[in-house]
Amino acid sequence: MKIGHYTVDVHPTKAHADVRGVGGQPWFALLLFASLDTTTGYDESYGDIDLESVQEDGALVVTATARSTVWESRVTTTRFLADRIETQTTVTGKGRLTETHLLGGRRTPRGFLPSGSHLRLAYSPNPDHPTRVLRDPLEPATIGVCGEGGEPGIERWLFSPAPWCFAAALDDQWLGLSVVAPIAAQTFTSYQYLPVTGGFSLRLDYEGHTVVEGTSNTPTLVVHLGSESPEAVLTRHRELLDAHGVVPARTTPAADWWSGTIFCGWGAQCALGARTDQAPQPLATQANYDHFLGTLADQGIVPETVVIDDKWQSSYATCRPDPTKWQDLKGWIAQRHATGQRVLLWWKAWDEEGAPVEACITDAAGGPVGLDADAPACVELITEAVEYMLSADGLDADGFKVDFTARTPSGSSLRHSGARWGAALLHEQLRLVYDSAKRVKPDALVVTHTPNPAFLDVTDVIRLNDVLRDDTADPGYVARHMTYRAGVVRAVVPELGIDTDGWMMPSHAEWRDYLQVQGALGVPALYYVDGTDTDRYDFGPDDFAAIRDTWNRYRSATNA
Repeated sequence: MKIGHYTVDVHPTKAHADVRGVGGQPWFALLLFASLDTTTGYDESYGDIDLESVQEDGALVVTATARSTVWESRVTTTRFLADRIETQTTVTGKGRLTETHLLGGRRTPRGFLPSGSHLRLAYSPNPDHPTRVLRDPLEPATIGVCGEGGEPGIERWLFSPAPWCFAAALDDQWLGLSVVAPIAAQTFTSYQYLPVTGGFSLRLDYEGHTVVEGTSNTPTLVVHLGSESPEAVLTRHRELLDAHGVVPARTTPAADWWSGTIFCGWGAQCALGARTDQAPQPLATQANYDHFLGTLADQGIVPETVVIDDKWQSSYATCRPDPTKWQDLKGWIAQRHATGQRVLLWWKAWDEEGAPVEACITDAAGGPVGLDADAPACVELITEAVEYMLSADGLDADGFKVDFTARTPSGSSLRHSGARWGAALLHEQLRLVYDSAKRVKPDALVVTHTPNPAFLDVTDVIRLNDVLRDDTADPGYVARHMTYRAGVVRAVVPELGIDTDGWMMPSHAEWRDYLQVQGALGVPALYYVDGTDTDRYDFGPDDFAAIRDTWNRYRSATNA
């Protein structure tokens, strides 16, 4: 059957659909059933799979009813439309989801079966490599809320989460593989693109924390066709989410000061630590920040926004200033306000340091591993901490740089209070921070690294996050890769501002190169004062002149 610019031929016995371009070129052999594994076992189809095909207004709707080893019933409905293919599976029964396989599934006696494909290239909106943007279609990719750096083989914390959409090149077009669901249904920790030779499947990881009792639907998977580039795929992804009504509304207008230039002290702490053989966290002191800002002011560089980074507080969860580092943080912030500057405090998501165990997710032994936003004690803890940091009776800061969202707890044995898990639980934690902040100070700024439309209501600005180092890369790779990241943000959450970050620069040369383009990507963010950390390059007059030039050009363009 011809549909739009492709044809569909359903194979009843094997339960897949051959999809070809109108010229006959093969595109896919899409599997028409799914598998929703549970803690009791694999979800395997057995025996015949009943297929029913119906034509509706030029579209083809195929319903696959399979016998399942773990569900009372499992029905997958696939709609072949002119510009996209949509598929969703409904199960009935009881179980705790572990993994949901889309466009792939288990069928005895053949085992796990993927969909066939003829993809040429693949693309992930989740930066997981220092230089590469496009990848071989046989390389897997992950988008998720778990992936903190420092662990071997994990380099995917930068956007957590990125938009739930992979892209792939097929013939002369780009297609998208979009997960469409409201945030309440995003109880998975990751979305996986799993290629094999000649095919692929997709997987959502639930880890046994999502309970099905009765009837439940998977998120809708949409294969959308006909885009000209990966960025166009992401734009289409956002349009699909809007059309399905799953993007939360923003209720906070942007304040003018949010677009002001940024100085974040983390890079300067690291540079100082590199020269004095110290860890950077103990260097987040009042004396050092006075030195940082004084050095910049002497060079005619005055940021509109100052970020006090890790670790200004005694404990991450309670957010009280460390008195050995900050003798009078409230007074220091007041001094910044007197000069017309705003101050953001670095806030570490998930960290349970200083929190009571009843506010935490716990491991099998009952030990705390992260804050649990569904626990009443955690709600009280976060609300009180935010009020203290932002209120006039507290520190009177102006907002937060939220970090470490990729430390979302993961593990089937973990224990928590509510039904939320994965992305949904991260969103709830950020909602507590965001709503509390806006209640105390309506123009408070919340900066995150969550460029996912489902998080549109809990963030104001997206930070492009850290630079990944590659000493073998061609010169200018940092600017190219950060431009790719900014493109992701603009495609899916164009309402939000962009904090261009600026750490960890692999070299002085790469820092200077990136400095030139920051203003075109978003708000210029300066992380260094005396010099860089990795190559320990000491700044000279030309470097300070380059900062002034970038900031002046940005300010002129912003005020035009």
